[in-house]
Amino acid sequence: MVTPLPVSRSSVDDTTWPIVTVTWVDVLDAVVLEDFLTRLDRWLQRGERFGLLIDARQARGLSQEQRNRLIAHMKQRAPLTSQLLAQASVHDSLVQRTLFSAINLIFRNPFPSRVFSSLAPARAWLETTLGPASAPPLAPLNHD
Repeated sequence: MVTPLPVSRSSVDDTTWPIVTVTWVDVLDAVVLEDFLTRLDRWLQRGERFGLLIDARQARGLSQEQRNRLIAHMKQRAPLTSQLLAQASVHDSLVQRTLFSAINLIFRNPFPSRVFSSLAPARAWLETTLGPASAPPLAPLNHD
């Protein structure tokens, strides 16, 4: 289901599970971030591997407080995310992509994570990383 995050133009689309697309738009407020973290916990509670495709091309970034909240949340769930999560982030800014890559080299995520400049390669990487169960179903063969 595609659902907007509260008081935001950002959205979450889990209709292509096990790949969930999160689209961040503008500046995120605390309510939007907390709603996302609650959803993340629900996906982790499923106990199934999944990919998080974060489309941040229209986002303006997180505040220092939000970054700290997100990092603390993810650290607490590292035992689960290391087993269940793969993440692809899409940023249109070369500076953001470079910064993301550099930070991930220094502070490794417990889960596979890469940054991209567009959605298609990010989704393809998630499908490959998650394995055959994440690929879109093939059309049935017609044996007429």
